[in-house]
Amino acid sequence: MTPDPTHDQALAAFFAAQVPPPRDLAFEARVAAGVARRRALATVLALVPWTIAAVAVLWALAPLVAPVVEGLGQTLAPAVALLVLTALTVAGAQAAGRGLKAI
Repeated sequence: MTPDPTHDQALAAFFAAQVPPPRDLAFEARVAAGVARRRALATVLALVPWTIAAVAVLWALAPLVAPVVEGLGQTLAPAVALLVLTALTVAGAQAAGRGLKAI
């Protein structure tokens, strides 16, 4: 069998028509950033009513909770200080660990 040049040209034209268009990565990145920005804004806007409700409830409960907080504040101050120091130590150790991996 001898190759048929018209058959090859027809196949080449068929496959050329099916080649996907080139990708514009900068455009795709801008579109993805816009989608992420809209989703973040939608999330924040969805949380606004819950925040307002929480502030209203805490404002209403403040006179009832104030004596309890004042009484426990002096008792829990050393424990809170230890928790803060522990959290800072852990955060510092993790930051130092990440810095050592790069070396």
